[in-house]
Amino acid sequence: MVAFIELVPALILNSRPSCSHKIPIGSNETSTGGKLIVGPIVNGTLQSEPGFETMINATISNADDWPTIDPDGLHQRPDLRGLVTTDDQEYLEILATGIQTIIPELNQIITGEKELNLPFGTFQSVIPVSFRTGSPKYKNLQDSIFIGSETVKSLGGGAFLAGVRISKVYSAKTNVTL
Repeated sequence: MVAFIELVPALILNSRPSCSHKIPIGSNETSTGGKLIVGPIVNGTLQSEPGFETMINATISNADDWPTIDPDGLHQRPDLRGLVTTDDQEYLEILATGIQTIIPELNQIITGEKELNLPFGTFQSVIPVSFRTGSPKYKNLQDSIFIGSETVKSLGGGAFLAGVRISKVYSAKTNVTL
């Protein structure tokens, strides 16, 4: 089998959602029967992996996650939208969507029922990430495709940290044609 894309480690996104301020939207049900909530992001960081072509060190200035939970409760669709501020005072919009398999341990962390750490791959979580900016220095991030995988760690007292390792997607050179 031939791989048609290559993934290169690029960015690390860590965010801490507010556990106490999750807000159900409307009747908390979408037209498909899923549940929609908004959860403010309390704080977070966005940093480059060592050696990545675009170096960035930024904090989340303002962000919310608008996840939808499927009616069967088996999948969640994150929808993080926010603003990051770089250490050199540039601004980027970050959008992170995707799909996650909900496992009991993930629910226990989110609800504060148990303090656990879920390593990458413990639950299926695939997150496309994109950026928009007016900064020439960070335009490469806007002009690229990124995909991430998530881990979740309890911080105690019902708080948790979501970590996403993000890779840049490149076309792979092959000899395959139509």
